[in-house]
Amino acid sequence: MKIKYGTSGNPPNFFKSEYGKDRMNAPEWINSIGLNSYERLMTYGARMKEEDALTFGKKAKKFDVQLSVHGPYYVVLTSEKQRVIKNSIKELIKTLHLSDIMGSKKVILHPGFGKDINKFIKNMKIVEKDKPKNVFVYPETMGKKSQLGSVDEVITICESTECLPCIDFGHVHARDGGSLMRKQDFREILEEIEKRLGKKILKNLHCHFYPVEFNEKGERKHRAVIEKNVFPVFPPFGELIDEFGMYPTLISESRDSQDIGALQMQKTMNFIQK
Repeated sequence: MKIKYGTSGNPPNFFKSEYGKDRMNAPEWINSIGLNSYERLMTYGARMKEEDALTFGKKAKKFDVQLSVHGPYYVVLTSEKQRVIKNSIKELIKTLHLSDIMGSKKVILHPGFGKDINKFIKNMKIVEKDKPKNVFVYPETMGKKSQLGSVDEVITICESTECLPCIDFGHVHARDGGSLMRKQDFREILEEIEKRLGKKILKNLHCHFYPVEFNEKGERKHRAVIEKNVFPVFPPFGELIDEFGMYPTLISESRDSQDIGALQMQKTMNFIQK
């Protein structure tokens, strides 16, 4: 097994490259710069044609790129409106099927606003009755305090459903007022996941990592790894990846520099594990 490093979507450097005229070339570009994972964004809807999803998946397989899919932002399983719930379930199932066609086993999902975790779990179980067996929803830790998606809430969802966790460390840092400054801060999260969900899930953890700006309400915006004095920084977490024997997927969401962030994480891990 090996660690996966990749980008969330296509950064400016993709469009500047020889591959940038067609988004379908993303897997080849990812491979060409030395990465091996890619998160396909369907954040504004699962609009991809099935034949395109199949072609994209074949390209990813050819270039040894692990795929994940980020589901639509407007899927809200905690809504008070039944119409929104119904449409959200339908759209999420559609996304899961497209992900399956593409060869991706992961659909990353923002859990939504509010604190009704029981409603989320109830509606997720409806989704699970009609999803492909080998594709899973990964609820993501969220950056605003008003959103469902603390570390504890994401773990609780995973304990109650077939879901697996997506730990967005930028969101965790912002939500908790700049909480990820020390190695111990990261350790506590990993130990909680291992305790409640088991070693296998911890070892294969799906992660988003990038620096973030925040205020009293939580996340304001993503920052770039090339900026100075921005947090969280990766090395403390990288040391724990080695210590815990993890083989995570590390997706960079560094602002307009996702590729640079992913390559920095790869370089750091190569140094730690040399």
